[in-house]
Amino acid sequence: MSEQSAYRLLPYARHLVKLAVCDVLEQEGCLDFVREGPEGAVQARVTVYGNPGRFSIAVRDGPAGTELSVAITEPRPGLSPEGQRRAENYLADRVEQLMENELRLEPLEPAERGTA
Repeated sequence: MSEQSAYRLLPYARHLVKLAVCDVLEQEGCLDFVREGPEGAVQARVTVYGNPGRFSIAVRDGPAGTELSVAITEPRPGLSPEGQRRAENYLADRVEQLMENELRLEPLEPAERGTA
């Protein structure tokens, strides 16, 4: 198990981040992930950059937003610590990017655009 995990503090509701985690796992081809208890971390086998591994993905309420933590619990044998960190960050980044892409932003009014 890696000593650290990828950590993100997200300004979105916890239930939406949980849905994004499930969406990302499905997009990555993982359809058999499980959640440890109603509030527990998601356990999933995912192949990242050609390296299969088992990951633990936790979503919790934090003091300033929703906390997302991704840790590789069973890396491919021989995967370097740097490779493990890249895999963890890849999944955390995918969840964060999915959340950002789901935002519906209002178009700026002409006065707000400024003159560049």
